[in-house]
Amino acid sequence: MVRGQKSSAKSKFKKNSTQGNKNHNNYHPPVQQFHRPAPQHPPAPHYPSEVLNKELNLVRQQQQEQLLAQKRLEENRQSQQRELEQLRNDLIRQKANLEQDLRNSLKQELETRISKELKATIEKEVEERFVKQLDTLKKHHESEQRGLEGSLEKAKEDCKRKEREKQRSTETESSKREGSKKSELKKQQRNCETREQEMEKDRAQKPKGPTSMRAAQMNQEKILITISNDKIGSTINGRGPSSLQSNGQTKQNGGNPPLRAILGNWAPSVDADSSAARFKRPLHPRGPHPGQMRPAAISVNDRLKLKAQPQALIPVVTPITPPDSPENAKPKVTTQAVDVTSLAPTTNKSTPNTKKNVNFKFNPTYDAVSSLNMYCEAHGFEKPKFNIFNTPPRLNCSVRIEGDVYSSYPQEFVNEEAAYQRTAQIAIERIKHAESRKQLSVCTVNDEEFIEGLYHELLKYPHGILGHKLEDWYGRTFGHHLPSHWYDLIIESYKIRVEHGINPRIILFANDPGCPFPIRLNTPTTMPELVLPWQAIEGGSHDWNMYISHCNSTTEVWARLIDQIGKLEELTTHMSRHMAVPHYRQQVLDPHVQELYLVEIREGWNRVRVISVDAEQKSCRCHFVDFGDIAQFAFEELFQCPAQFLVLSAQAICLSLYALDKFRDHPHAQRVLITELEGQSVVARVLTSQKQFLELGGAAQGIVGKGRRQACLVATLYDTSTAEDVHLNDLVASRIIKSTPPPTLNDDQNIGKTTPIFVTHINEDGDLMVLLRNDDLNFVERSIATTVADLGEQDRVQYSDLLHDRHVFVCDESVGGLKQWYRGRLVAKPQNPEEETFDIYYIDDGRQRKTHISNIYRLEANNRALASYPPQALAVCLYDVPEITSHMMGRLRAQMPPRSEALLKVVAKDLTKPLVKVYIRQGPESMYSSVNTGLRMEFEIQSTTRPESSDDLQSNTTIQPQRRGSFSSVVSSQSSSSDLVAFSSPATPQKASPQRSGATTFSTLLLKDYEAIPAVGAYFEVRVALSINPGHFAVQPYKCYNQLQCLMKDLQEYCKGSAGKGVQPSQLAIGEAYAAPDSEGVYHRVNIRKIYDEIIHVSFVDVGDDGVVACDQLKTLPPELRKLPKMALPAQLYGIHLEDVVWSQENCVRFRKLTLGKMFIGIVRRLHKQKDETRALCLELIDTSTPQDIKLHETLISENHAQPETKEV
Repeated sequence: MVRGQKSSAKSKFKKNSTQGNKNHNNYHPPVQQFHRPAPQHPPAPHYPSEVLNKELNLVRQQQQEQLLAQKRLEENRQSQQRELEQLRNDLIRQKANLEQDLRNSLKQELETRISKELKATIEKEVEERFVKQLDTLKKHHESEQRGLEGSLEKAKEDCKRKEREKQRSTETESSKREGSKKSELKKQQRNCETREQEMEKDRAQKPKGPTSMRAAQMNQEKILITISNDKIGSTINGRGPSSLQSNGQTKQNGGNPPLRAILGNWAPSVDADSSAARFKRPLHPRGPHPGQMRPAAISVNDRLKLKAQPQALIPVVTPITPPDSPENAKPKVTTQAVDVTSLAPTTNKSTPNTKKNVNFKFNPTYDAVSSLNMYCEAHGFEKPKFNIFNTPPRLNCSVRIEGDVYSSYPQEFVNEEAAYQRTAQIAIERIKHAESRKQLSVCTVNDEEFIEGLYHELLKYPHGILGHKLEDWYGRTFGHHLPSHWYDLIIESYKIRVEHGINPRIILFANDPGCPFPIRLNTPTTMPELVLPWQAIEGGSHDWNMYISHCNSTTEVWARLIDQIGKLEELTTHMSRHMAVPHYRQQVLDPHVQELYLVEIREGWNRVRVISVDAEQKSCRCHFVDFGDIAQFAFEELFQCPAQFLVLSAQAICLSLYALDKFRDHPHAQRVLITELEGQSVVARVLTSQKQFLELGGAAQGIVGKGRRQACLVATLYDTSTAEDVHLNDLVASRIIKSTPPPTLNDDQNIGKTTPIFVTHINEDGDLMVLLRNDDLNFVERSIATTVADLGEQDRVQYSDLLHDRHVFVCDESVGGLKQWYRGRLVAKPQNPEEETFDIYYIDDGRQRKTHISNIYRLEANNRALASYPPQALAVCLYDVPEITSHMMGRLRAQMPPRSEALLKVVAKDLTKPLVKVYIRQGPESMYSSVNTGLRMEFEIQSTTRPESSDDLQSNTTIQPQRRGSFSSVVSSQSSSSDLVAFSSPATPQKASPQRSGATTFSTLLLKDYEAIPAVGAYFEVRVALSINPGHFAVQPYKCYNQLQCLMKDLQEYCKGSAGKGVQPSQLAIGEAYAAPDSEGVYHRVNIRKIYDEIIHVSFVDVGDDGVVACDQLKTLPPELRKLPKMALPAQLYGIHLEDVVWSQENCVRFRKLTLGKMFIGIVRRLHKQKDETRALCLELIDTSTPQDIKLHETLISENHAQPETKEV
């Protein structure tokens, strides 16, 4: 049988290399028997016939004996030749194994020796470098010490010289002073003498009488004037003892104003203890900030549900006092609303509780805790409840009395007793202050009288009155409360001006008399940047006490500094009072991006910055600069922000949670962030240094670019309310992972519901692997794309990684050489460190493939969010369809290729897989059609058009086709049948395939492709099985060579024995696998490529070439001979020019001699897509059988059999 007529170079060389091919396959055709002719004898004399017959029989007998002897001799020679050939092969194999073992041992010994020498060299270099650096440091230290000693000596000499000069100057001044005193005394003596002489003269002229003693001693009297100390103190910068009691505003200075503003240096006094504790890490329990009263909703959208009317009524609140800490601050007081424009005064209440009017006085002889208990008992309150936070020596304490909470924060104590006493003392001081405020009467003056009286008092203080002390000063000065709308009256008045200071203090001044219009000083036009509390010590940790106000994602968490919360509360109060007057509300008709405005929501007035403007809808998206959330507002809801409300910088700080950047777009992250973080007080350890912060943009609210906000601060959050600090970043990550549900269709809610899907794979039983088109799938695909961009060679897995990693990252190049990335899971744990290929199940695709270790990367170490995300591929079973045959499977896969869009409707639930109906579009403008209905119609059409005998028709009239979709259907395992080549209708006519029996499915007649191709740049040990020219040859994986030899032996026994079964032409289909002989009678596994009636075009899948055979030569393959995948891999030689090259016979013969049947170490350089849409490996072949490695392409180039590859610039 001739394998085929081919015009390629291969057909020319087959005849010359018959013996080589025999050795290559280790199989030999039967030996041809040659008959030797009988020897010729001279003519014999005439004998009688009997004698001649006897001699003739004797000669024949001798000839037969000679033939038998010759035959035995030939058989012995052939057996000896086979034994010698087998022995030669064994010797070659042993030699190769010995060389490999020797090479491995030498390599290991060399690596060990190199590592030892390298380690010793490194240690020596490190030691020498350390000694040199130590010597350098010692010399530098000594030089610095000498310099310091010299400078110290110079400083001592300078001090001594200055002391001597000072002493000389002092002596000189004292001598001058004594001289001047002596001269004055002499002058006085002369004057006295002159006066005495004149008096004597007068006395002599006047009549003599009695002399008065006082008149005689007047010149010797000294008059001493003593001034009271309290008056001196009150006149010096307002810092005398009286100023501590009355803030420098008393009239003990004779009505003269102090030299400075109240509290001196324009700032409130700071306690020494609080300043010392400022740089400590305060620990406080987690809890929502009571001063905000924000709902537990997700964002500002919930706060927008209730809006105040333009003519809103605002509550009369008590003077704002910033709380010591957010968790211990007093809750807001709900009071009745009054009209701002009305002049009816109301009395401010410090607490909502109704307390008895008991005249109780604190006795200073008792300690603070006892006095507080007596106060509560006198008023009928419950006993004070003390709470201790944190652990010694950093205790914080608070006390609760009838709903009011008093805290000692930020002061810290060593023991509980000291904390109790100090907290009780603070509570008593605040209670005394609150009761003193109750004694004031309600303001009864009208607006003009209020402005006039305040103006005349302010004229006494040219340096102004601080706004946050105005209420106390006004109450002491006038004996009644301020009117509720005092700030609006001051703003309207031209007699009083307001100067905006810092944080956001205001100072009130009286204008000069006769000023016709109000004066505004230091009015800001832009909002200043927030000053962050960086540590002065470089390299120190930055631990900030913060309150989480809003969470958008793990890289956009908004928080406020707890120390600044009181300032924001005061600003909010001023905004509410100002905007309550309709006269001051200026609506915005044309808002601009990045401009600041005011909006009113349920909680009051807030400052917002416009992010984007929609002119058609007359709305804009706004960012709450003090909270961090975003909302949509109409133009008429925006109001101009007065300049006095821009003094305080934006309070919201944007933080990115450390190590959680991969959870940024996680669909289930925000819900966890709101539950765990929003509304909590935490300690934020900022990992970004001040230098890095400035390099990233230096913006506390982050930088907005490409539609996303990038935080400039990275932090780790801690919950310090428990005995042990809780790492909130880890807590959030674990909660997000646990709260992510896996995709499902097998529940009651999905029955009868239409769901959009992607069909990724159809397995051998006709079950579909689908992906739900939702946010989870989008997140997985985005995360895969971002993770691939960051992968490198160092991320490839090692054997140890495969033992504990649950999910891995796989690079698949099986489709046209294009890199496709999948999440995968090992089907079985590796057993041997020498393993290089593993069965990987693609959890988001549904396929299972063999993958080389060089194509597997670590996933859990690169993207925790992606590694922990549930698998997205779901298996579904088509409802009410017949058994899928080979022909129907091909059409089904052609109709729904991988990643095809479809609609799915769940009909019923199964134990493992839902029973579904699938609908697809044939084109973008076509309507949806049912895949289930199409399969049933296809089966019915084939059943009616299939040629059958009369016996078959009679026997099959009562048989109904088996239907799929019952609840007892068998669940098939995930397979890799989609990895096979795609099937399309052939170009040549062929016969339709009849129905096979139910036991024989389409996939069982196919062979798998070899899947464990190493990654580009990895080593691949191969054996050349087919050699035509450098641009067309085939290789076999050398590690599978022994398996292939065993398979070929079993294949010969099967096909040449009685078990081998033939195939009818009507049973053939393109792509199916059979066994066929070559020109030498050796059977090989083949794939059918085309069918020409009785002539079949086949591909020898384990050798790599094609041929034609007759249909009656094909044999069926049993399942055990189909397990091994196709061994022949098309290849091209790397490093030489291949395009448009015509190879000569000399080139092909030389290449064949160098490669055929030999083993090489190959390096995968790339995957090349051929004209027939198949892929070919571009290999760099290295011959390691010689002491020096030989690169095959360099040999061909040096012998002028090939040209070097030209690289494009």
